[in-house]
Amino acid sequence: MSSGISYKTHILIGIRSNGVMTVIADWPHVPRQAEVQEEIDAARDGYATFALCTPTSILPGTNGDAAGGGRSSMPDRRR
Repeated sequence: MSSGISYKTHILIGIRSNGVMTVIADWPHVPRQAEVQEEIDAARDGYATFALCTPTSILPGTNGDAAGGGRSSMPDRRR
C-alpha cells in the first residue's frame, strides 16, 4: 500500500472460509463498483467473501525498536 493513506483510501480484503484474510487490492480513492468487481473476479483463491474497507482511524506505525517496542502509542484501556 502507498504511504499516502487518507480517509479516501479503500482496501479490498478477501476472506477464506477458515477466516484467513488477505488484502486483494487497494485504492487511494473511492473506487467505482466496476473496479471493485474486476478485482473480485480476478481473485481466484477460494475466497468465501470480500470486504471493502475504509480507515476509521489512521495511526502511525512503529518499527519495533527498543523505544517503541513494536507497540502502539495508544494507551492500554484493558485495565
